[in-house]
Amino acid sequence: MMSNQTATTSISTQKPWLKYFDHLPDERATECSVYSFLKKHNQDYPNDIALNYFDHRITFGEMFQQIQKTAAAYLKLGVKKGDIVSICSVTTPEVIYSFYALDMIGATANMIDPRTSTAGVHEYLLEVHSKVAVSLSVAYPRMKAAAEGTEVEKIIVISPADSLKGIKKPLYKLTNKDTNNYDSNAVMWKDFIAGGIGIQVKEEPYDPNHCIVIVHTGGTTGVPKGVMLPDKAFNVLAVQYTINNFERRQKFLDVMPPFIAYGFACGVHMPLIVGVEVVIIPQVDPEKLGDLLLKYKPTHMAGVPMHYITMIKHPKLQNADLSFLKTPGVGGDAMNKGSEKEVVEFLRARGCKCYLTMGYGMTECCSTATTCMGEKIYKEGSVGVPVCLTTVSIFDEVTGEELGYNQDGEICVLSPNVMLGYYNNEKETANVLRRHADGKVWLHTGDIGHMDEDGFVYIASRTKRIIIRHDGFKIFPPIIENAISRHEAVDVCSAVGAKDPDNEQGRLPVVFIVLYKGYEKRKDEVLKEVKEICEKELPEYMQPMEYRFVDKLPYTLIGKVDYRALEAEAASH
Repeated sequence: MMSNQTATTSISTQKPWLKYFDHLPDERATECSVYSFLKKHNQDYPNDIALNYFDHRITFGEMFQQIQKTAAAYLKLGVKKGDIVSICSVTTPEVIYSFYALDMIGATANMIDPRTSTAGVHEYLLEVHSKVAVSLSVAYPRMKAAAEGTEVEKIIVISPADSLKGIKKPLYKLTNKDTNNYDSNAVMWKDFIAGGIGIQVKEEPYDPNHCIVIVHTGGTTGVPKGVMLPDKAFNVLAVQYTINNFERRQKFLDVMPPFIAYGFACGVHMPLIVGVEVVIIPQVDPEKLGDLLLKYKPTHMAGVPMHYITMIKHPKLQNADLSFLKTPGVGGDAMNKGSEKEVVEFLRARGCKCYLTMGYGMTECCSTATTCMGEKIYKEGSVGVPVCLTTVSIFDEVTGEELGYNQDGEICVLSPNVMLGYYNNEKETANVLRRHADGKVWLHTGDIGHMDEDGFVYIASRTKRIIIRHDGFKIFPPIIENAISRHEAVDVCSAVGAKDPDNEQGRLPVVFIVLYKGYEKRKDEVLKEVKEICEKELPEYMQPMEYRFVDKLPYTLIGKVDYRALEAEAASH
């Protein structure tokens, strides 16, 4: 049963957050491909800087040329409308060219974290039937092994040096020697681009059901799924963010990876739409973030809480003028109130007039549903108000009734930047995209929170079993449990998050293991083998920090594992 409230009293009808926006962007203008949207906004500014890659400044005119060449090269390899190309890399100009080039020809980018295990990459390749894959050179051995037994015919290899200029290119190659043993189906980026010479590229007509990218996530249940995002989701997200504070020729410091929606939608497409120069940092060391800020003086940046918590301790920032920073964006995880207050006070004391641009969202809505924005859209402890073309409301988890202000319930999102669905998973799609009594399809986040009378959203608890690391990366316990439980000695096991001993923010997995009878005296041997399984099958960032053998797991009255009790146990040691 859905809401019995009248339309005049429901939050979703009143939309109190709209009072913060002077005007609303035209949603119809976003109904085009991401490439067309990018070109429409920048074709008259060919000499403006689009990308800054280790001080190699790439203009919009040059970027569009590279996108055209990349599209031609993909066509030469046989990539066509409807095909899915898997990309396993950090952010480089070549990845950005590929994203827009694949969109031009009606194909899809399947983004993969380079730290994913060989078995994980293999499953991703099999799932989407990729015939062409793209790999960062350092990840090639893993991609090579993962491609065995799949439909992959060509592996395009990207080197971080491909877009370096001047002395930096030979210096990189000298200090980072490529020792890979390449198979005959591997093609270097330079040769790949050369292969497309003479190929004519015709942009495919806009298709509202075209999936521009597949991003992998555990979603609301922790089960790995491929989120299919359409072109419009990226375009709508961009215009919702950029109606305030963004101006052409400003700088955006991009430290987030391309294989998460937050990284590409907010870190690349959104700033490029308004002609903001994107400073690409493929892999950021949080300890050096202060140096990057002082070097590039960005107007905007997007990071996770850990970036800011580490940044404010940088010695060079203690007496620095940070007035150039107008939008310090925070996403990927909730920042605790103590850290939030400390960071805000630090930035404002050094000339940054803006509060933290906190936000909330999930991959399924292209990363963002709510945001803080400047002084007028900020309340301490809140994740902000819905972005202007998005509706957020609170619903009773049991009855489905829409709740009123300041009442905790499930946070649901109604937005044009919501996903098409999960790739090849109708059951999970139907679980989170549900049609309500108003006839509209709402995204159910699984998170608990409330909204105040001003439209500000507050997160009470995350019902999903997600462990969020200090760097914002999400760990889904079922993945760890599935790997460990395959050991013959393991009866049951459960992974929960515990405080990261080396970072103020974030949690790491602790695994509780119950052994079958007869294995008690072989704990040391079993522990060694379990660790080997995790090292082999799980990505580096997902490795448990501790394994504990217990006689039994705690259970709730209805027979479910009591994860809260395990979290308390993990915290007590």
